[in-house]
Amino acid sequence: MFRFPLKDVTIIVTQERQIITDPLYSDEWQQINQHQFSLDVEGVAFYYACNGNYIEVCPYENYNQNELELYLNGSVYGAILHQRLVLPLHGSCFKYKGMGIMLCGDSGAGKSSVTASFSLNGAAFLTDDVSPLLFRTGKPQIWAMSDRIKLWSDSLEQLTQVKNGLHQIDPETEKFYFPMNSDKGKIVPLHQIFLLGIHDEPEVKFREVIGIEKFTALRNEIYRWEYLEGMPECEKEYFEKITCICKEVRVAKVLRPKEIGIEQFCEYVEKYIYSLEI
Repeated sequence: MFRFPLKDVTIIVTQERQIITDPLYSDEWQQINQHQFSLDVEGVAFYYACNGNYIEVCPYENYNQNELELYLNGSVYGAILHQRLVLPLHGSCFKYKGMGIMLCGDSGAGKSSVTASFSLNGAAFLTDDVSPLLFRTGKPQIWAMSDRIKLWSDSLEQLTQVKNGLHQIDPETEKFYFPMNSDKGKIVPLHQIFLLGIHDEPEVKFREVIGIEKFTALRNEIYRWEYLEGMPECEKEYFEKITCICKEVRVAKVLRPKEIGIEQFCEYVEKYIYSLEI
């Protein structure tokens, strides 16, 4: 059977496709309303998810299981969280020096590799790529639901890890699932969010993000935010939750040189974390 973060979700394999008759958003790949979601990935599988607790998977012939799980644990997982009104941000998280740290940013910015580096050197690994947040007593908490991380082969090499024996995500790319020690289900307060980016300058630069820029930046980090076009209940709920994060969590924009190594960049991030006060 397929791996999936949430144990209270029923997943079945079928050859029949569920058709959503009243989507509020639809394109050539997906159909969405508040309680139903479908996604068609050619050559991989057709997925259907509903009510935050049920998934149907209709695989294509000769599908690759690692690639099938990539979409199941990404796009479909995000839809399930949205159906539950659990806010997912597009970031990777770890706990370091008593602080819950989240790394966001575009693909290739270093979210997973930096998280892996910290976690292999004493930090507690929490999430990769999809980071669900719970809100307890008005404060955002990271819901640790990952036990593996996606890493490119060059990142594995820099982290002195071997790719032999790892599951390759798809045959076309040198990206692998790397197992991580994790206390799945643990709740960790979120203290700091880093928005990672790349620039052409030779130095790493940090800048605190405040005000409306902070709210806009965080809203843009909602995982699969385009789903919200078909999920109107999420919009109001997430406005309040993003506002809460703005009040309770520090956010910093971090720009790094393209060629800087993972470990060297982590030293800059570590120094910044040490400068913070909980």
